[in-house]
Amino acid sequence: MEKETNDINEIIIRYLDGSASLDEKIRLLGWLRETEGNRSDFMTTRDLWIACRAVEGSELEVDIALGKFRQRIQQEQERIGREQSARWHLPVWARWAGIAATVLLVLAMGYGIGKRTQSEPLIAVQNQLITAQGSKGRFTLPDGSVVWLNEASKLTYPDRFAGDKREVVLEGEAYFEVEKDTLKPFVVQAGALSVEVLGTSFDVNSYASETSIQTALLEGSVKISGEGLAEPVYLKPNELFDYRKADQRGSVETVKANLYTDWMKDRLVFDNDCLADILVSMQSRYKIEMECPEQFAAKTRLSFTIRQESLEEVLAAMAQIAPIRYEIKGGKAYVIPRE
Repeated sequence: MEKETNDINEIIIRYLDGSASLDEKIRLLGWLRETEGNRSDFMTTRDLWIACRAVEGSELEVDIALGKFRQRIQQEQERIGREQSARWHLPVWARWAGIAATVLLVLAMGYGIGKRTQSEPLIAVQNQLITAQGSKGRFTLPDGSVVWLNEASKLTYPDRFAGDKREVVLEGEAYFEVEKDTLKPFVVQAGALSVEVLGTSFDVNSYASETSIQTALLEGSVKISGEGLAEPVYLKPNELFDYRKADQRGSVETVKANLYTDWMKDRLVFDNDCLADILVSMQSRYKIEMECPEQFAAKTRLSFTIRQESLEEVLAAMAQIAPIRYEIKGGKAYVIPRE
């Protein structure tokens, strides 16, 4: 079993760098079809490969690589039909469409969607953008909408938006800047909630491990519906909708919505900002609930910069420049006024 695992890992690496043989590609596709776990393992290896390639290669180089691989697909179609028809049940075009879709999925992770050529079959392809723990990325969807995907998140979307709506499925957190299209609303399915927009910018936090689903609206308007909601909720800019999973209840409050997108920044700079706002930004960045007495947080102001420091390093530094102490327990961080 260990040798078989090592063999498939080597085939994945050769497939990603373009050196896999025809037989290896066939074996890989069969292995991907076997279990969801196999597909998950492939995506993990793919993430690492893309991260390395993104550092050393340009977008143009990736587009050229995709073009060359598509040429090889077209050249080998007839030979696949002759040699493998006895082994496969799918027609030749469908089999190669599956392989082409896998390549598209790989490149979609780092560089967006490649352009379809006339020779490719017009089939619906579901793409998945996946970010690993500690990483995030900016991507462009087929309609021109832009999405920032936070760490440990997944966005599922089609290679083209057909029908009367543009629907994506989010697991984790993402910030969207949606291209306006009054005839085709943009819909984000986030757990038990459905967030519908026409053209706007907003953040959705829908991690499975968290107790609530949150939507913060920066511009435009959104309509939120879902399980337990008697009627849709409409948000205005600088409003936050918090949906508690346990009792399927939601609430709206006025916030500084831009603070909920601070996870997108490489560094956070605070210049005499109030502690209440700082904690919201830190909660967004470190994905942990933070608590502090409201009055104390509102009147306390701090100046400092967060780069790559851990949460505990930042809290320890804050305790050196402000009259606070802190505790991290039960999945929460508590900032406590020092007596």
